[in-house]
Amino acid sequence: MNLRRPTSAQGFRPEWITNNVLLVALVLLCSYFAAQTPFFLDAGNAKVILQNNATLGIVVVALTCLVISGGVDLSVGSAVGLSGTLTALASVEWGLGDVQAAGIGVLAGVGVGLVNGILCGLLEFNPVIVTLGMLGAVRGLTLLIHHDQVFGLNGSLPALASAQIAGIPVIAVIALAAFAVGAVFLRTTVWGPYLFAIGTNREAAFLAGLPVRALPFALYLLSGTTAGIAGVLLAARLNGAAPGQQGINLELQALTVVLLGGVAFSGGRGRLLGVFTGWIFLGVLENGLTLTNVTPFVETLVEGLALVFAAGLEALSTVLATRLADRRKAVARLSAGPGASPIMGDGAAPGGETADGDAPDSAGGETAVAAGR
Repeated sequence: MNLRRPTSAQGFRPEWITNNVLLVALVLLCSYFAAQTPFFLDAGNAKVILQNNATLGIVVVALTCLVISGGVDLSVGSAVGLSGTLTALASVEWGLGDVQAAGIGVLAGVGVGLVNGILCGLLEFNPVIVTLGMLGAVRGLTLLIHHDQVFGLNGSLPALASAQIAGIPVIAVIALAAFAVGAVFLRTTVWGPYLFAIGTNREAAFLAGLPVRALPFALYLLSGTTAGIAGVLLAARLNGAAPGQQGINLELQALTVVLLGGVAFSGGRGRLLGVFTGWIFLGVLENGLTLTNVTPFVETLVEGLALVFAAGLEALSTVLATRLADRRKAVARLSAGPGASPIMGDGAAPGGETADGDAPDSAGGETAVAAGR
């Protein structure tokens, strides 16, 4: 199987269009909020945006890889709530140290990811149904364990969450590091192209000998683990946990960011750089609405509309990319003359149109070719 990187000759890709539209929208959004309030462009406000959305960013990196591979995890918010609650209980009521409390919180997320991985990755159950069921089941389990608020963590966890490195909150540094690790994973490891191949055509990837069950299992496990880490950090930043509220709607926010970033919900396409832009966009949106004294109900409405906008943007970018590719092919054929081969006139295989900018191309198209040999 020949894995190669995409070139500009392949034309406009849907995620490229989505990312650029989102970037323009981000600039316009920042300009609007800057005109509405003088506090928006303050350096301290930028730190607040990063700090408030750090846990979301950590979860989003793993979810991006999962969606690219054709899966989805709608239980991450509940996993964050379970992890944060157990961390707070271990510190406040059970008298455990920082390492033990954090370890229990992370293991809770690992447990949720393990169940999702077995059911969705190994047994190939429908991931939407399974993780949606886990969303309610894990939230119910959290409330059964403890339904009252728990605050006042012992040890140094709260201090760690409020600490800074070079003027940047530690929790934000962890989120930025997660994006960097995710980019390296998609760009430089052999597993990156495998994700796109499985997400593009699972059957062809199976025939090509790719780990179509083991890799999704590992991704669900990773998603649960990052949710556990996010839950611990969120509990540390809030100095406690509210079992009924911790992580509420986080799964919808994460999915919004992923789709805004140009990742196809059907899998096989996406760029982590675009997801990073989507993460900043949602953080700016929430922060700007708060600074302009918009009620929380309107914030919820706007976040829901952002998810609808993300779905519409994905569909629009796909249509535009297809039309631009068809137009480029027609121009190439006319330029080559009436006797030119349609394939040679194009200069790129059809599978290259859905390639990711952060990983080697042809993971889907050429995998199918390899499988058919």
